[in-house]
Amino acid sequence: MNSKHHNFLNEKLAQYQNDELSREERDMIDQWFDQHFTAATTELPADDDTSEQLRLELLNRVKIYTASERKIFRLPYRWIGIACSLLLVVGIAFLFQGQLQHDQHTRDSATQTYHTAEGKIQKITLNDGTEIWMNAATTIRIASDFSSSASRRVYLDQGEAFFKVKRDTLRPFSIATKKMLTTVLGTSFNIKAYPDAQIYQVAVNTGKVKVAQKGKQSWNVLSKGLVKGEVLTYHTNSGKTEIESRNTVLISNWKTDRSIYADGLTMTQIGAEISRQYAITVQVAAGVNDNKKYHLTLPHQDLKTVLQHLARATGINYQLTNSQLIINPAIE
Repeated sequence: MNSKHHNFLNEKLAQYQNDELSREERDMIDQWFDQHFTAATTELPADDDTSEQLRLELLNRVKIYTASERKIFRLPYRWIGIACSLLLVVGIAFLFQGQLQHDQHTRDSATQTYHTAEGKIQKITLNDGTEIWMNAATTIRIASDFSSSASRRVYLDQGEAFFKVKRDTLRPFSIATKKMLTTVLGTSFNIKAYPDAQIYQVAVNTGKVKVAQKGKQSWNVLSKGLVKGEVLTYHTNSGKTEIESRNTVLISNWKTDRSIYADGLTMTQIGAEISRQYAITVQVAAGVNDNKKYHLTLPHQDLKTVLQHLARATGINYQLTNSQLIINPAIE
């Protein structure tokens, strides 16, 4: 490609990223990528975790330059062909020759692990400027070559974290759990992935977030683009996915005031939140109706005050010792 075409392509891609091109044109580009990306990656083994994650990352890398949901004006078909051809070739060559080796190396390389105990929260700042707030009983791993790798990835082994990702259009940021992959460019969002909660939840405060789940043969995209005010909840037992409009600011308020936002939680789930925040064993008695869901906020105060608030709001009774909390049904 000569210098004139190269400059032309750079100019148009910049316009695309800066919200200066038409929805019709964007749809045309996205359709092209969807068709050619599938064809270009069919030789990757579908049951290999690394290859499946690269499928998503390659698609994201290519779509970085045409980012979705842009508002634009009509341009000649000629530059679209130049852009798509160039990006596909460069993306495949770069990722499959470099990133596949990098990801294999990352599996074997040392990672830095951050862990918060029950009753504790912690904020960490990564080398790229990304800020992560970790809620109680959370474990996050960062690859030792995070700063120099082709893509930015962290591993949320368990827990809840709020991410304020530093934007870098050349290096997507992803959060991997055992069977979930959440990918962004630069945005802020909350992820909850406590094993006992039996959900994987993503709540978006700003920007756009893509979420995929590992299936038996391939990755299932649960959402191509969650936006501000949307919450995706994937139920690990049933495989059901829900996307709702919610108050995502309240969901992530724990990072500043350590409150428990019980929006649609059962009493067992509320008990688990209390257990993590106050480092106490919680038992929910068999007679408690665990099908009922509650909508309330428990401010971070001393445990006795919190339990009094919970009892008034829900009608439950409780027994509290130094080492254990038992939540009982209401006394008739």
